[in-house]
Amino acid sequence: MQLHKKLGYATGDLGISISYFAVGFFFMYYLTDIVGMNPMLAGVAFFIGKLWDGINDPLMGIISDRTKSRWGRKRVYILLGSVPFGLSFMLLWMIPASVNETAQFIMAVLSLILFSTAYTMVVVPYMAMVPVMTKNYDERTQITGLRAFFSTLGTILGGGAAMLVSSFTDEVLGLRTITAGFACFAVICLLVASYSIKGVEEETASAAPTEYGYGHYLALIREKNVLILLALKFLGAIATGCLIASLPYFTEHILGDKGISTIGMALYITASAAAIPVWNKLSQKYDKRRLLLFSNIMVALVLCSIGLLVGANTVTPFLIGCVFLGLAMSAYLFIPYSLVPDLVDFYHYKTGERHESVFFGLWITVHQLGVAVAGLILGAVLNLSGYAGTAAVQNGSALLAIKLAFFAIPSLFLIAAVLVLQKYEITRKVYLEARAALEQKK
Repeated sequence: MQLHKKLGYATGDLGISISYFAVGFFFMYYLTDIVGMNPMLAGVAFFIGKLWDGINDPLMGIISDRTKSRWGRKRVYILLGSVPFGLSFMLLWMIPASVNETAQFIMAVLSLILFSTAYTMVVVPYMAMVPVMTKNYDERTQITGLRAFFSTLGTILGGGAAMLVSSFTDEVLGLRTITAGFACFAVICLLVASYSIKGVEEETASAAPTEYGYGHYLALIREKNVLILLALKFLGAIATGCLIASLPYFTEHILGDKGISTIGMALYITASAAAIPVWNKLSQKYDKRRLLLFSNIMVALVLCSIGLLVGANTVTPFLIGCVFLGLAMSAYLFIPYSLVPDLVDFYHYKTGERHESVFFGLWITVHQLGVAVAGLILGAVLNLSGYAGTAAVQNGSALLAIKLAFFAIPSLFLIAAVLVLQKYEITRKVYLEARAALEQKK
């Protein structure tokens, strides 16, 4: 596949990641410290929104696989869903601080549900394009690596909301101005991706897709390798969701500088992006399961070091820790995504059925459920510790809770995720044998 098409497709992840990480990184903090909601109530609102996101992902996968369109079964949703995606993202940040907490909660839930629906409409078909674009094992890893690179850039911009907002005298006005710019940029990136993959599905768009009952789709998750990848994603999403959402709290109340979170995020992402080619090369030589085991252990060690050694005004050790965290975390940001297209082909080899969108829908589902649980955990931990978002100084219990949410909880779930993966059976050798059998049958 031509490089410019790969790059154009990967650009879509830049727009997706800007919005996704702005929500994951800043929305809980926005609800508790800017809008003024109770942490537990904010966590429940976040949980409901992400729960709906998890429910609608496999449904979107089924809809996409059943779609007949001259624009392709997947590309059509990326094209038509880009503008609703941008508008729904802008709506998230319109919750007024002046209304009562019940009204704030209802608005938070409804806006999250609307954004989740638009997000699913675009992201499930977008991710499911990878197995359609190429059958080559290493080329898929390369495309996933390019996506991971653009995703990291989007993370820097999305995470930059904290620093950009703090530069405005009026935080609310600053937040709404910045997120409107993010929304427009995200729409442009998705349109570029849609244009870049034009024609990829033309050969299959006219063919009537096979329709299965919903019970058949539910049966897919009973396959051992499907369960393992879903468990990996779920546990990892709890870890990363809690880590990202707790970062603004950590930098403001532990370090004493909210804006430094953006610099830390930028260093983390830059180091992560720089390390992607290295991990990509290693993944072509070593077993991906073992690489992730090694990298996740390193991530846990770095997180624990930051959590235990960093305190008030220790900015330099924190920033150094962010660099090492990015180097170690880089493998987790793209290797798991490269496993799903292989699973699609392996299942095709075993059963004769192809379910790209359904598999990616399930993959995103468990990710969103994991993020939902992470928000609920963070809200509960902060609430039990007595955290008060509008208070200038937090009590000792709240500070301890913030530290645990930042390093202990993510470390435990990352280790658990990668231990589960060690039972995954679709290695390079197994995949290549299945791919050869499919080509011979074709």
